[in-house]
Amino acid sequence: YFIQSNLSPEIMIFGVQLLSTLIIGLFMTKIFSTYSYSLMIFYKVWFSVPPVTEYLGQFSKAYKDYMKKKPRNGEPREPLDTFTIPKDSALVVRQNKIISYTQISLLPHGEDIDMTILLSVSSCLIYLVTELLVFLGYCPASDLHLSYIWSVVVLVFCAKFLGYMLKVYVQLGGGERSLVGLSTFLFIVFALFVSMADRRFIDFGVEEGYNDFVNELVKFANTTNLIKSRSDLNIPSTKAFKGVLIIISGLIGALLTFPSFRFGALNSKLLHSAGKTGPITDAKPSPETENSDIPPEAEANNEAPASTLRDRLVLLLVHFNLVSPLLVVLCWCKPLVQEHIQSQADISERTFCLLRVGFIATIMLVRVFSVKLYLQAHLDSAQLYLKQLKQEVGRVEHKTVQQKIAFTFQYSSVIVLQILTPAFIILQMCLLLLSLQNTPDITTPSTSNILSGVSEVLPEFIAPADGDHMNMIQGVRVVLTKSFMSGVLSYFVWWMVSVMSAVTLFSTAYHHVSENA
Repeated sequence: YFIQSNLSPEIMIFGVQLLSTLIIGLFMTKIFSTYSYSLMIFYKVWFSVPPVTEYLGQFSKAYKDYMKKKPRNGEPREPLDTFTIPKDSALVVRQNKIISYTQISLLPHGEDIDMTILLSVSSCLIYLVTELLVFLGYCPASDLHLSYIWSVVVLVFCAKFLGYMLKVYVQLGGGERSLVGLSTFLFIVFALFVSMADRRFIDFGVEEGYNDFVNELVKFANTTNLIKSRSDLNIPSTKAFKGVLIIISGLIGALLTFPSFRFGALNSKLLHSAGKTGPITDAKPSPETENSDIPPEAEANNEAPASTLRDRLVLLLVHFNLVSPLLVVLCWCKPLVQEHIQSQADISERTFCLLRVGFIATIMLVRVFSVKLYLQAHLDSAQLYLKQLKQEVGRVEHKTVQQKIAFTFQYSSVIVLQILTPAFIILQMCLLLLSLQNTPDITTPSTSNILSGVSEVLPEFIAPADGDHMNMIQGVRVVLTKSFMSGVLSYFVWWMVSVMSAVTLFSTAYHHVSENA
């Protein structure tokens, strides 16, 4: 009925697209009720179990003396609150595999991982179905599709988590708060230099898009008799609009600082482990100590030999994740990449834009599918902490050791989200750019065309007599031109990739030098 009837494009949202959205939503929910998305990431990942107090007490003379004392008059023995152990003790921490969702449910953000993956995968499926409907001719390309709404929902959800993590770091105070302020200032300065760059060298189409936005806004206002002349509209200048983009760029840089810094630290750990002795993940507990809280000392050196092929693949993946964002940053450089590739391959600018967006989406997908490797590298830091502890002199409280190992496992859910959320944001923006490339330009219609279809879509008691509300709804799509949206999205995609690349490279170099030292 919705396909064959002559209703306005806006009512088509409630037709085939809504039906496909409901089917995809029910399908993904059914999968979620049977299989956990977070369990797919955490499945068979090794993590260190915090040692019990009795085991750590074996290395403390104070604890042994305390246990030798017998309680008076049969009174229960009071637990010893704290004691210290030598740092160079032969500590061995048992490792277990994550095999059930019950273990993941102990994590603070386990449900957020499921929701993030559910929304992102559903949005991608709905985008594919919508593009298929457009290709088959069931939905015009100029319609307002539900895939846009789903992409915006994913963007808001991921940005909300990044904002929550930024708030937590700011509340911690100390170095974290200073790093947030410093990164925000530096990225604002960097965005200021980018806005002043020569358009012959790097151009996102922001100025042309904003001019088209202003022209369409004035045309729409004149068509609907909202203004009498252009001077009646207080439209910000191009410099003011760039100033808003610079401020937003600084905030985005602050949001991506800690996830990118953590990603660089994990890259450094993978480079260090694969380049020297192989990953610690190959160390497995023996069957005798699988269910024991106090493993024998013989397990301390039970490490499998490094796999040369695996190490090479890990190094290749790490270097790809480090170098590929730099290539994306250069893709907007006109004389260096864009004009050279267009002339050599003899392709149009539209084809180059499609290839560029596809390359960015591929990089983000590789990062998403490699999250398990980075998760294991983070969990291996508990074993690296014990190795580093044995090389130091002095004593350490037993609670410090337990808290450090427990925190490594508890923080793993945050690590996963810090890798997934920026990748999903850029991926959704790439999908929006692909949709805009396939969408024809929409011009400002006349008043009769704007008001047509109101009576056939809405009843008389719902539709306003003057049609002002419908004018506004129709006008939003006309004012937000294709060039304006493409320019803004291209800029923010380039900016996010640039921020992530710069901070990741700095963090990788910093941690790599410190580890070698």
